[in-house]
Amino acid sequence: MFTYRYRELPVALVKKGKYREALAKELRLHPEEIFNLQVERFSLDSRRKGDPKWSYNVIFDLKREVRATGNHAKGLVAATRDKESLDTDPQRNSVAMPGHVDVIGAGPSGLWAALHLLRKGFAVDLYEQGKCVEERFRDIRRFFVDRNFNAYSNVLFGEGGAGAFSDGKLNTRTRNLFVEQVLHDMVDFGVDESVVTFAKPHIGTDRLVLLLRELRAEIARLGGKIHFSTALEDIEIKDGRIAAIQLRDVSTPHTQANWQPCEALVLAVGHSARHIYEMLHARGVALESKAFAMGVRVEHPQALINMRQLGLNVDTKLTGSAEYFLATPTLNKTSSAYSFCMCPGGVLVPCASEPGTLATNGMSYSRRNGPFANGAIAVPVAASDKLFGCLEFQRKIESDAFAVGGKSYAAPAQSIKAFLAHKEDKSLPKTTYPCGLVQSNLWDWLDKTICKSLAEGFQNFDKKIPGFIEEGLIVAPETRTSSPLRMSRNNETLESVNTRGLFVLGEGAGYSGGIVTSAADGVRLAHYAKKETL
Repeated sequence: MFTYRYRELPVALVKKGKYREALAKELRLHPEEIFNLQVERFSLDSRRKGDPKWSYNVIFDLKREVRATGNHAKGLVAATRDKESLDTDPQRNSVAMPGHVDVIGAGPSGLWAALHLLRKGFAVDLYEQGKCVEERFRDIRRFFVDRNFNAYSNVLFGEGGAGAFSDGKLNTRTRNLFVEQVLHDMVDFGVDESVVTFAKPHIGTDRLVLLLRELRAEIARLGGKIHFSTALEDIEIKDGRIAAIQLRDVSTPHTQANWQPCEALVLAVGHSARHIYEMLHARGVALESKAFAMGVRVEHPQALINMRQLGLNVDTKLTGSAEYFLATPTLNKTSSAYSFCMCPGGVLVPCASEPGTLATNGMSYSRRNGPFANGAIAVPVAASDKLFGCLEFQRKIESDAFAVGGKSYAAPAQSIKAFLAHKEDKSLPKTTYPCGLVQSNLWDWLDKTICKSLAEGFQNFDKKIPGFIEEGLIVAPETRTSSPLRMSRNNETLESVNTRGLFVLGEGAGYSGGIVTSAADGVRLAHYAKKETL
């Protein structure tokens, strides 16, 4: 047998999945001559506007040797099927941990850490200050109506973490064995198997909810215990090692917090648990300021993005709603502006983690068929000389936005055209934002350097997507792109550099970005872990 890969195999939109026939045609073979055909990756190739195609990377066997000659075989290369495995990783079982582990946070990193620690025979208690995802859904919908903010159950906090009410994208630029394990786990929990091979997989908030139910059930089946509405209030450190944790039931007002012993603590709290950063600093746990990014959300008619990115007369029922990724240097190359967390056919949502503050985010459902597209346009913010400098910068912008919006979670908004003219709009277009918009000149309260970088970015983006300025609406601010702090850790053990028994994971620790890489951080910890022997 001879093994080959074929890269960028074109397949017509209407023939999605018919890669065997397409490969046979390209190589001038009969389909039955191709054995052990597997898809390694596929994507939508929209480089030719008006004529997008599916593009497949495949591996396969032939009984005879073929040569790469002519245009029909330009993607053909000889290959082997040798694959790396976590089983041969030298760091496997390299970190001794006690048999019982407490995990704080039921976002991706906490859930996957709990799942894989349980699979290795550890006992796990998982604590989440928010509610299970079904109750969380109800609280969020209620908030959109009554605007009564629940500090523990909202768009950012609760089972699934912030990613459960974001876009539900599973794509990542990091493709390693830990990421692959997360994607295969998701398939086991009912997600379509294409998430393993599609270059930009997406399942949507509605399907993430179903996944979380299955994951929760599996954790329970393995003997794990999940404690919802239970917040970490404090930790005790003795002789440089975690010794106890203080937990409080937040479902009942004024409940007294209780201390309990703890030998191994996994912090997987997400990047919006600001009180955790402050508590850790007070207890002497090593933290450092970290660069991040801030900006705004922009919303456009999805039809505009479809036309500009795919071309005229393309059936988006075959392709899905179009996306964009935009980036440009700004301010004489001292800064930049770039798109982040773009949500085709999505909706805007308010996301706050503290009373009296406002930030925005985008999310979408599995079908991504809404009439509007939205995305963050972000500008880098350098690490601060002060530990909490970047966090306080976030808070100030979010507090100012809350005040400008009338303290009712209405969002300050401005058309891109008016923003560039430094003028307030007389009226605003339709939006998906559920809590209302307030006309505002963002230059009056948003950081001026961010505004200047955004303005230059918008002008550049309009050259790439004509109509970006004319039809664009800004809804502000977008402040939660990533953590403004990092919990300093040993990357070979994932343990705090100065607190033994404290393992820090995910976006809140400052070491991942997004659903899949955060979950992969949890898999990594369990992979490294082994039970201590007495």
